[in-house]
Amino acid sequence: MTRIPRKRWELRSKNFRVSRTGGFSATKTIAGDGYGATLNTKHGLRLHKRIAKGTRVGWQNGKFQFIGRFSNGPLNFNVSKSGVSTSIRTERGAYNIFKPNYSSFKLGGVQLRGKKAANLHMIYFLIMLSVNLIKLAWHLMISLFWFSYAAIRWLIDFSVGFYKAFTEKEAEQAKELN
Repeated sequence: MTRIPRKRWELRSKNFRVSRTGGFSATKTIAGDGYGATLNTKHGLRLHKRIAKGTRVGWQNGKFQFIGRFSNGPLNFNVSKSGVSTSIRTERGAYNIFKPNYSSFKLGGVQLRGKKAANLHMIYFLIMLSVNLIKLAWHLMISLFWFSYAAIRWLIDFSVGFYKAFTEKEAEQAKELN
């Protein structure tokens, strides 16, 4: 029996979220001057303080939280009390470098997660690597062709100019002697 992957669905608004797997939750956040409090029907009360952009510490249900997120281009870095995680974002999803089973891959409108997503990302990376290597080889070939063409043209130009200058100088010297 083959399992048919299900699409993920959810309805979101500013304070409410309903999803197929997560159920219903309501959230209200009160924040100001780097401090904040979030009340969530699913996760309880969280008190948090912003340390820097993308970094905060807080308490939720009596447990300490440290969350730091930094993103630069396709690279994302996440820091929490349980460790560090790095992921690469592509148009197909995200590949988590340190924890590949946390990766996601979207194919035909269906989102896959875990080991299958990591394997599909590796295939995707290999295909993109081969395509980009072919492009690089093409550009190098064209560049080498134009560089050698320009070098040969310069050598011919230089030789013709040198020859003309040399023959003109000999002709002037011959006129002066006569």
